[in-house]
Amino acid sequence: MSSVTLTPLGGLGEIGMNCLALETDRSMILVDCGLMFPDVILYGVDVVIPRMDFILERRDKLCGIVFTHGHEDHIGALAWLAPYLQNTPVYGSEFTLRLALRRLQERGLEAHVRPCAVNGGDRVDMGDFAVTFIPVCHSIIEGFGLGIETPAGRIIHTGDFKIDRNPLDGHATDLEAFADFSRDGALLLLSDSTNVEREGFSLTEREILTTLDEVFAGAKGRILVTLFATHIQRIQEIFDLAARYGRKVAFTGRSLVANIDAARELGHLSFNGTNSCDMEDLPELGDNRTVILLTGSQGEPLSALTRVSRGEHRQIAIREGDTVVMSSRFIPGNTRAITKVINDLYRQGATVLYERVQAIHASGHAHQEELKIMLHTVRPKFFIPVHGEYRHLFKHAELAVDCGVAPERAIILEDGQPVTFSPEGLRLEEPVYAESILVDGKGVGDVGQIVLKERQILGGEGLVIVLVIQDETGVIVFGPSIQSRGFVFEQHFSHVLEDAKCIVLDVLENNPEAEACRLEDRIRSALRRFFRTVLERDPVVMPLVVRV
Repeated sequence: MSSVTLTPLGGLGEIGMNCLALETDRSMILVDCGLMFPDVILYGVDVVIPRMDFILERRDKLCGIVFTHGHEDHIGALAWLAPYLQNTPVYGSEFTLRLALRRLQERGLEAHVRPCAVNGGDRVDMGDFAVTFIPVCHSIIEGFGLGIETPAGRIIHTGDFKIDRNPLDGHATDLEAFADFSRDGALLLLSDSTNVEREGFSLTEREILTTLDEVFAGAKGRILVTLFATHIQRIQEIFDLAARYGRKVAFTGRSLVANIDAARELGHLSFNGTNSCDMEDLPELGDNRTVILLTGSQGEPLSALTRVSRGEHRQIAIREGDTVVMSSRFIPGNTRAITKVINDLYRQGATVLYERVQAIHASGHAHQEELKIMLHTVRPKFFIPVHGEYRHLFKHAELAVDCGVAPERAIILEDGQPVTFSPEGLRLEEPVYAESILVDGKGVGDVGQIVLKERQILGGEGLVIVLVIQDETGVIVFGPSIQSRGFVFEQHFSHVLEDAKCIVLDVLENNPEAEACRLEDRIRSALRRFFRTVLERDPVVMPLVVRV
């Protein structure tokens, strides 16, 4: 009863899909249940979620799900776990739960969980565990670190955090609470590794506000601002600056509107008719009195800003003199899409400001000096870096050793590697299967490596379809017809396709009595060899031999 096992199911080895199970013989809690957005090579995949088997096998002792904050990489996979739950308590701040429940309500799943809103400083018993919620500063309001009391000792999970040295409006990481919780000894610290490669301190939100103030002061025309739809603190800054400079803010984009409405209802956003207006009211305002908040900070194809950059938005068209402020970081994998949007905006006459050219975004993740402060504050016996790719975990473990953690107690784990803490010390358990699940439309887990490989070939080499119709004696009554998609331009390579028809005819003549399925295999092999020899391409070849 004095041991606890931690099993990472996501977030260790990648940035996103955060999910960690803490387990005793009688109880289990889940810290976060997030998704990850797919790499560009995952053709057609919508999102990536953790494998739920481990959780479902132990759901009878699941005492609660704890959310550190409301970003999708921490709450987004709940919609896929919820159908298998029955009134399971879900803990988080009121704003976090509002975001999580909205996803469930869209699918009619809200009855499967029981939302339990908590405040900073609250302590909640969950079976063999007790969790204290510690406020942290991040790029979303109401984020928490966690002080977790376990039978084996006290564990601290920082959540996603930064240490703002000069916080605005009380958005600060409560280092005193972290110190209080660990004063009698912290067994383990699990800490955010995202920005471990960045030296010094992260920019403060006050510094960003100063830069935005300069932008508003110097802008002659309209100001268009795109940012993460969950960054409520910065959205408030935009409304405040608009009031200061005699402008009005209109906003568009489904997620942005929903988050603004939720934050306003909960008292986290304040604006009125003097500094806001509806999109329909924009034509009545002069350009020097207009601010437009819109989605599209990552170049998403259907977002408002992307449509504006292509001249396809029904309410907004770029004008000479517009200033576009992209107040968010470039998420890896999205750089090409974002730069295309920036180029298109410049073509239409806008001036575009973004993180790489001006300090208009502050990361929500701690840099090296802040990570050191957390390590010195908690002084853990053991250290496990979380929330990062492997290089981030490795460098964070090195940083922990530099801060006094014994080298053998700075442990690098990856998804699926459980570790048990007991009076005897630390023990690595047998790995569990934690391969992530790909979600494609309504299909969950039905897209595997074979399907992805075919999609990659289709995307890179194209498709060739061969149709032959024979009568019952094997005489060809139609074909062979060859159609290509994404392979060759048929008018330019008609001679290649004509040669391919001859190869199909040779196969049919040399195998007059073969079954249709065997003919299809031989046609496929012969054409692939031919295309590789002639064009050095290897398309997907799909022969159809039909007998009537």
